[in-house]
Amino acid sequence: MKHLSQGTHCAPIAAGLALSLMAGIAHPARPALADTGTITIRQNHNQGATYDAYLLFKAHVASDDKATGVVWASDEMKAAVLGFIDANGYKEWLSDRHPGAEMHDRAQIAAEFVSESIAGSPSDEGAATTPRTTAALSFSQRLARALSQDTSIPPQTATSGERFSGEQGLWLFVTTDSTTEAHNEAGTAPLWIPLGGSTSVVDEKAFVPTVNKEVREDSTGAWGKVADADTAQDLGYRLTGTLPSNFGAYDSYHYRFTDTLEPGLSVTVPEGADVADALTIRVGKSVVNADDRALSVSLKDNVLVVDFADLKDPVWHDLAIDKDTKITVEYSAHMNDRRVIGSAGNLNGVFLTYTDDPVSKGDGRTDEVPVRVFAYRLALSKVDEQTGEPVPGAGFTIRMSDKNSDEESRGLFVQEDGSLGKTAHEFTTAADGTFEVLGLDEGTYLISETTTPKGYLPLEDDITLTVISELEGQSLSLSKLSSSMAGTEADPASKSIAEVSVVDGNAGSVRIRVTNSRLIPMPLTGGTGLEEHVWTSAGVVMLAAFGLTVKRISRRHI
Repeated sequence: MKHLSQGTHCAPIAAGLALSLMAGIAHPARPALADTGTITIRQNHNQGATYDAYLLFKAHVASDDKATGVVWASDEMKAAVLGFIDANGYKEWLSDRHPGAEMHDRAQIAAEFVSESIAGSPSDEGAATTPRTTAALSFSQRLARALSQDTSIPPQTATSGERFSGEQGLWLFVTTDSTTEAHNEAGTAPLWIPLGGSTSVVDEKAFVPTVNKEVREDSTGAWGKVADADTAQDLGYRLTGTLPSNFGAYDSYHYRFTDTLEPGLSVTVPEGADVADALTIRVGKSVVNADDRALSVSLKDNVLVVDFADLKDPVWHDLAIDKDTKITVEYSAHMNDRRVIGSAGNLNGVFLTYTDDPVSKGDGRTDEVPVRVFAYRLALSKVDEQTGEPVPGAGFTIRMSDKNSDEESRGLFVQEDGSLGKTAHEFTTAADGTFEVLGLDEGTYLISETTTPKGYLPLEDDITLTVISELEGQSLSLSKLSSSMAGTEADPASKSIAEVSVVDGNAGSVRIRVTNSRLIPMPLTGGTGLEEHVWTSAGVVMLAAFGLTVKRISRRHI
């Protein structure tokens, strides 16, 4: 693994060779007049990084970084450097600057060409004045790569934070290509240091790309690190990657998102569509298509990969990608029947793989950046108000309130698996008087009794249940789950009451208890005998009245 990236400091080239091309923040030191120079590369990140140090030219370097007595460091270095610069314009440069003169092998002339190739020359108004341009930096790392691959030139080793001593002259420091699989590291562009000159300490910082993952909370529309949803509800996910500050130092750049979803989540791919068609990929502000670019998309074993083979490929040139360009990937995913209910949530994260060294072209990677999505369960229990015994066979439908914060879910019915649909699903209490539904979102629900067991009064009004979640983005946690309930007693005599009995945040569970008083028939005993008695009494009265009338008539005729 390579460990650094480059900041740059340059001084102009005056008469002769200027060896003041270096990286980082330079700290003045006492003039170096000895044949040995020292330098310390001080890091803020990736402590313990090592460098391969190559001495190209020996020279006496004064305190103003002007060099005299420039010679080749070795015959092997002479052969390697000349071979490289001959292939990169040296002969043409010689014929321009020194026509007819035999100066090809002279160290001073070769050093002047290298210096100008890195930093440009004041006499050439069109040349770069700092080694920040792609062309200049490309020259440096291509030379560094050639030296790294030449086994006849063993490098010296420099370690971050430790003083390095060596012969005065122009040195090239290259981060070591190791096999360490550390994260969040990046190699530097080659560091040119005039050992013995004005600087004894260089502050070198690692420039690494970053990646972020966000999920869109449906109730607010905001992007964040946490959300909750019902089963099968599509949630928006967004991956955002940045490029390193020294992106211009690379002549090729591999860049790959690896997004792993837990088993309880599925990427939403429309029927008949390819996974690439289900994504929106932007480079800067431009939407790009995998079919038109050096870009591949795959989804296997719930791992989504978006791979840019080389962002320096000419196919990307029209987008003018630079260090400030952001790359985003957006897609939808939903929870499935393997979702996790409660505070454990459904965790999923992305990491970025990237070219971490301009010289070796090795790959590094970031740490994984996660988000978490939550879902809840509702358990309803119906019991006899007097005895507390379970009431089986009661049917209920559950509908999202028309006032729910998530507009798309308003008025929809909860289905058996916790998803939402336009058709009502009836949940029926089992022998123990309960039913349970998994995979609910926070929100306001209207619970209606649609089937009333024999012997009980129906619940004429809806029970209004509100499930309230408090999510913490920084810790990716469900910090609190609460619930409130509103209902009416349609008939006070029935004592039909609904109440929240238990809220368990860890389990993500809200339990409600619905009670009814049983309808007890009150028989009217003796009803038939009373009726007969009434009629008998009426007959006696009538007969008595008739007898009295007859008697009075008889007396009148006596």
